[in-house]
Amino acid sequence: MDAAHHAPGFMTTNRRRMRLPAAIIALAVALVPGLLAGCGADGTPTGTTVPTPPAEVSLVLDWFPNADHAGIYMALSQGLDEAAGADITPSVPSDPTTTLTVVAAGKRDLGITYAPELIIARAQGIPVKAVGAIVQVPLNSIMARTDRGISRPRDLEGKLVGIAGVPSDRALLDTVVRADGGDPSKVRTKVVGYSLAPALAAGTVDAVIGAYWNIEGPDLRLKGVPITIMRLEDHGVPRYDELVLVASEDAIRDRPAAIRAALAGIARGQVAAAADAPAAVRALEQANPDIARAPLLDQVRATLLALLPDGGSPLHMDAERWDDLATWMRANGLVDRDVVGSDAIDTSLLPDGSR
Repeated sequence: MDAAHHAPGFMTTNRRRMRLPAAIIALAVALVPGLLAGCGADGTPTGTTVPTPPAEVSLVLDWFPNADHAGIYMALSQGLDEAAGADITPSVPSDPTTTLTVVAAGKRDLGITYAPELIIARAQGIPVKAVGAIVQVPLNSIMARTDRGISRPRDLEGKLVGIAGVPSDRALLDTVVRADGGDPSKVRTKVVGYSLAPALAAGTVDAVIGAYWNIEGPDLRLKGVPITIMRLEDHGVPRYDELVLVASEDAIRDRPAAIRAALAGIARGQVAAAADAPAAVRALEQANPDIARAPLLDQVRATLLALLPDGGSPLHMDAERWDDLATWMRANGLVDRDVVGSDAIDTSLLPDGSR
């Protein structure tokens, strides 16, 4: 992924919504005539239920608010999380690579990470599980300049591909090229860190792997860079959940109601964003005033196709796909032991329609 997906500083993001404390709500109910059916001998109201405050749920993102989080910020801006019984407070990580250990240690209730990273963590014994998939298809992709004679993966033979330098780069690249009948050994790579899109735009590389088709794709096209995008799942890589919500095994056991409510609120936000992309854009602009606005609507519209792919249910996770991903990772040396992908997920707290 590009630099746009990595961030410094734990920072609570702005939701710009006023809430009334539960005590004030309860007082208002008590003071308005006719709202109470009566009181018991001890003064407890009868015939009504005093509103229960929504459960506080902390969520560490993978980066500053962007199109990937459209459903989350739609939920927050419209109060859909609180309507479901959760008060979600998001924050930006100081180091996205520590998200899983932060969640495992109970410092955050939920976190956002990537399915491959979660499988690696599980193989290392970190007690976290995915409880819902925010993005149900790979966003990582190969982007190539069409003015360099590249239109398909095997055209990368003899070309220079910019990579971030993470272990999965070469495994993904080799799989995609090989699936198209090319020879991966003939593809050269250059580590450009997380300046993937700038390197491609400047023409210092012929292609990159690690840029997101829904984020960097619209941005590069808006800038007039001639690109073709090769989706990983179309070229030999198992379809996997790019971004997932994770919780510790302790939290799943000890706070199921709070997590269930948070997932329900986010699921409602995903559906609401899919129905109103401009409103999702406004929610993101409020949450992140520094966000690049020119490509944002196109980015959100592209992302919505990944939030609810093929008209499916929000946050859904497929156990068989997780097993396929783990098998592919083991075969490509990304994990050094057999791991069952479906053991990394827990669907029990998802809304009924998403299980």
